[in-house]
Amino acid sequence: MAIAVFIKQLSVGGAEKQSLLLTRELQKHYPAYLVVWSRKIVSPGYQDFIEMNNLNVIFLEGTALHKAFFLWRFFKEKRVSCLFNFLLLNNFVGGLTGRLARVRKIYGGIRNCEIASGKLLWQKIVHNYISHHTIFNNYAGTVTLSKQGFRKDKMLVIHNGIDVDGEIHLRQEALVPVIFTAARFLPQKDYFTALEAIQILKRRGRNFRYVIAGYGLQENEIKAGIEKLEIKDCTEMKIAPDNIKELYRQADIYLSTSLKEGLSNSIMEAMAAALPVVATNVGDNEQLVENGRTGYLVDRKSPVQVADALEKLLDNYQSILQMGGEGFQRLKDKFSTSLFLNRYKALISVCP
Repeated sequence: MAIAVFIKQLSVGGAEKQSLLLTRELQKHYPAYLVVWSRKIVSPGYQDFIEMNNLNVIFLEGTALHKAFFLWRFFKEKRVSCLFNFLLLNNFVGGLTGRLARVRKIYGGIRNCEIASGKLLWQKIVHNYISHHTIFNNYAGTVTLSKQGFRKDKMLVIHNGIDVDGEIHLRQEALVPVIFTAARFLPQKDYFTALEAIQILKRRGRNFRYVIAGYGLQENEIKAGIEKLEIKDCTEMKIAPDNIKELYRQADIYLSTSLKEGLSNSIMEAMAAALPVVATNVGDNEQLVENGRTGYLVDRKSPVQVADALEKLLDNYQSILQMGGEGFQRLKDKFSTSLFLNRYKALISVCP
């Protein structure tokens, strides 16, 4: 019995990271392959992960038709019995070729609590008629989409997993605390609410630095926003840094102002670094952030709420340490890779 995990590409992102993690864990127990639609973008960090873990990775080549034919032949030759697709292109192409190749169980993947209008109909068709089931990484998405015609009986929820190794990272009180955000520069991440909150904190006379790490379409807009709000002296942008883990460890507070999420990988990484989290109450953020215990949940597009929550933490460094520790333990107890793997193994065990 062979298992295939199918992803569009290996650029930096949550779905890509989870596809690699899933393949690594499945390879320990089954013949498992990561199939990648395009090798156009491969993050250096992910290439290192592939080599370090000796993953079976196959990049598809040629035209879309050639790729689809290769995929069908691959499923037949390897006798793939379970296919796990990530994101819309994979759900559609993987689902159709999997059906033609008689893959016994085809699982689609939805990684957000909302779907853009241009993709909604296609995702609904694939979910209702092509995939045997769809794996959501968040409960919020199942609630929203079931009201929009997605079949409830085909929905499954498996939260993201994360490696939580070793002991908690102990930090000392910083002379200038660092607020940190790691996310792509996209409208969904709503950096402008974060920047307005930073402006409010600066006007209140708080002592801090704000560090942003990411890349994407809105890079120039965010730079312009920093200039316009006159927060350049306390804000630093790091474009596609290769030391992201170290940046988490150097920070004191994590901030996420996303308009929508599934289960946020960046928040999980922050909790793994024992950071308290201030985040918008979207997607399954409430599954990660216990309001008042591991951080604070705020409304979307509410810079004053964000600033107030950050200020509570900045005013009491002991709360930073305590909430960060609580978050680390919660992550370890509820979102470890072993729990993540066991949920996938349970699905594989019922493959006929």
